Amino acid sequence: MKKTRLILFPFAILYYLITSVRNSLFNLKFIKPKKFDIPLIGIGNLSTGGTGKTPMVEYILKNFSNEYNLALLSRGYKRTTSGYVKANTNSNSSTIGDEPFQIYNKFKNINVSVDEHRPRGVYNLLKENVDLQSIVLDDCFQHRNISLKLNILLTTYKFPFYRDFILPCGNLRESRSGYKRADIIIITKCPHDLTDEKMRGIRKVINLKNHQTLFFTSIKYNNELLGKINIEIGDLKNSKVLLVTGIADDKVIIDYLESKNIEFDKISFSDHYNYTFKDIQKIESEFNDRVIITTEKDYQKIQSIKRKNKWYYLQMEIDFLKEEESFKILVKETLSR
Repeated sequence: MKKTRLILFPFAILYYLITSVRNSLFNLKFIKPKKFDIPLIGIGNLSTGGTGKTPMVEYILKNFSNEYNLALLSRGYKRTTSGYVKANTNSNSSTIGDEPFQIYNKFKNINVSVDEHRPRGVYNLLKENVDLQSIVLDDCFQHRNISLKLNILLTTYKFPFYRDFILPCGNLRESRSGYKRADIIIITKCPHDLTDEKMRGIRKVINLKNHQTLFFTSIKYNNELLGKINIEIGDLKNSKVLLVTGIADDKVIIDYLESKNIEFDKISFSDHYNYTFKDIQKIESEFNDRVIITTEKDYQKIQSIKRKNKWYYLQMEIDFLKEEESFKILVKETLSR
């Protein structure tokens, strides 16, 4: 590992210089971000992925969309389309991306759109929805050409940004110092029994700025497996189980199944993997005696593929370890501006 990092180090220096120059142009106001009349909430990370952005987006939509007229704008990673696309009944994970498609299916009262150019996407959303009160922007921490009222940075407990390295030596998209732009920093995927002492230790290492607030969250799963017919997780203890994932970090779901004493085999695909009919056919053929569990994001992508009724998914949610109400107050204050 050290040898690989040594080889890649010159490329990391080059990447660091490029991203630092770009950030300096914004910091010195040579490039000014586009401002809009409504408050924009950004959710992002310094790393390349796997920090739990989608669950956090869903948390905000679930808790505030009944009171405020909200919309979601995402890039739509790995979609086959380009430009501004608004989700509709003909959309799928291929046309708008797997995560926006998942959110569109779950939140029918939310306008979901994708655009790789965020200011253009916001402009089009506002043009189509004159009563819109706020837009949540997914994965936009590096999109500095747009002004945010609330900038939320996510980093995982196991691989925090302050112990990571810039690409390609590590997984950081920019220098660690970029964390200073965040208004809220959330340590995600924490152990449920994380002690106050360890929280204080992390707070000290990060060295929060005066405008920043720190929160700690973990992931919790519903004990019900969802599919064509829902079943309880406890009913699987004597069953043969296969776990199929195509996400950046599947450790949390693995730990959950193991905590329930579920024995299983596992097939892992790359993050945002686009399943084909042949993939599903091969899995069902080779593991025809298994109950197949996958993530909600993966399930959304394979639901349009003809398959047997033995596929289920686990629904995850954000669980604040403490001070959840304080987080809600910060979001509500932003939405009320």
